[in-house]
Amino acid sequence: MPRRVEAAGSTTLTGNPTILLVMVPGMGMQAGDFQAKGFIAAVEQRRWPVTVTTSEHKADAYLDGSVEVRLLRDIDEAQRATGTSRVWMAGISLGCRAILGCVRLRPDLAEGLLLLTPYLASTGLIAEVAGTGGLRRWAEMSRERDEPDRAFLTWLATTAPARLPWMLVGHAREDRFANTAAMLADLIPAERMIGVPGGHDWTSWTLLWHLMLEQDPFGLAASEIV
Repeated sequence: MPRRVEAAGSTTLTGNPTILLVMVPGMGMQAGDFQAKGFIAAVEQRRWPVTVTTSEHKADAYLDGSVEVRLLRDIDEAQRATGTSRVWMAGISLGCRAILGCVRLRPDLAEGLLLLTPYLASTGLIAEVAGTGGLRRWAEMSRERDEPDRAFLTWLATTAPARLPWMLVGHAREDRFANTAAMLADLIPAERMIGVPGGHDWTSWTLLWHLMLEQDPFGLAASEIV
């Protein structure tokens, strides 16, 4: 059985890791869903040197803007508990926003990100981005940057690719947030976009997760970075 380490706001599985994989659920989900839906088991059965930890935060943390600080605290505690310095992050929907928000605060935090059907801003703002021809073009044209979602997308658009972690993005083609994944295609090579039929639900997320893991993202990222 894997060693189990308890950290505030998270449960860490497996021992002697070289990579800490932090998994963040979306709105209305629970951290335990990753275990119940087989996401953690899918990582463990591959016997990679990876510890999986989950971090869950309530809606008020997103509303008051404290989610990133709380998530960073959980990551720091999990790193101390496991002695792991290498961090990867995976999220679903709004969890992807929290993950990228942490990267914005601490650019050197993560080596890689696994983003499933990301929600990063309101559908209206994402439609505005699409209407201007993409994220980078939108950032060049936009002058309204004080509102949090606009400030966040401006940061994402203007950060040099080399300063962003390696990313693998999964999207469902009938998902109501499909335009967000398409927007991220401005930032990463086409081969790092994975699409499946389906909507914003566990059926799509589970399929995408297994497709991501089949690519051995930790080894793939290392080979591309080198």
